[in-house]
Amino acid sequence: MELNKSKPFLLVLFSILICDLYYGTVNAKSNDTPPSFEEKITEGKPLTPLESQLMSFMTGLMVTEPKQAVELWISGVNNRSGAVQYAMLSPALRKQSKSKFEQTHWITGQSSPSVSNFRFTKVEKLSESKMQYTVKYDLWASYGDFGGGEKIILVEKNLEPFKEYWFISSITTKYNPWEAFTPAETVLK
Repeated sequence: MELNKSKPFLLVLFSILICDLYYGTVNAKSNDTPPSFEEKITEGKPLTPLESQLMSFMTGLMVTEPKQAVELWISGVNNRSGAVQYAMLSPALRKQSKSKFEQTHWITGQSSPSVSNFRFTKVEKLSESKMQYTVKYDLWASYGDFGGGEKIILVEKNLEPFKEYWFISSITTKYNPWEAFTPAETVLK
């Protein structure tokens, strides 16, 4: 799989920014949870400079091709960056998985075994605004091979005027006892 080589710097910077933004909420009192920047935008409230910067990065990572959403999400998995994975998700999947990402401080996966050698094995066009990708990958560690895995990733196009971009609306994974799964995945046993 070939990824755009100009995005790694943005991915790292984006990961740092989202971690910095949410770090302050870890010590907040349970009754004093500030609204997320996404909620502020919906409510028309002004953003802090850091929230504006974060929103700019998320907007900059919106992709115009469905395969790009999967490739960037895979890059986030490979780098254990929950922030990059989160940026590729649909609004509904973000809402569903946000607290799980926050609990891990936006770091996903595990150091060993790690995922490697992602490859697209099937691509299905379900409609003009829906694509389904099947990807396989290996689970590897310096001390052994742990088999592989398979994910089925549904990508949809946001059809709102002036906001036409692709996002991941579903990730279904076959269970492997050696694998650490990301917060947005549905794991089938």
